[in-house]
Amino acid sequence: MDKTWKVVLAFIGIFAAGAIAGGLVTLRMLNNFGPPRFGSPEQFGPQLMKRFTSKLELTAEQQGKIRPLITQAGEELHQMRRTTWTNSQAVVERVEGEINSLLTPEQKVKFEEIRAEQKERIKRFTEERARRLRESHRQPGEEPAAPAK
Repeated sequence: MDKTWKVVLAFIGIFAAGAIAGGLVTLRMLNNFGPPRFGSPEQFGPQLMKRFTSKLELTAEQQGKIRPLITQAGEELHQMRRTTWTNSQAVVERVEGEINSLLTPEQKVKFEEIRAEQKERIKRFTEERARRLRESHRQPGEEPAAPAK
């Protein structure tokens, strides 16, 4: 009788450990493959300003001039996204041009690097979203398409 309880407790322990591990793996997978998460419009300006301030080493004067530009662009983009997605790229390009005009030559080089990184992230996101969409529309038994190179 004493051994029976040990065996039962061992199986319960193994089951509990499997359930916990499975739950953690599931949470990680949902975070990696779930719907994309976008920051709220209220977070757009402060996050972007913080990134520019640290990476471009903006002076206090530059921060004072750039912050209203970012805030205004964030409000415009938020308004556009509620109604339509058109012209959002035009707003981004306009604000980037205005910010660029306020930077020193060294900061302009860093700013271009930031812009290039952002464009690459958007490209990867778009490609991944298209791949997931193609996979979700595949018929059962259909082979996945070869990845584009």
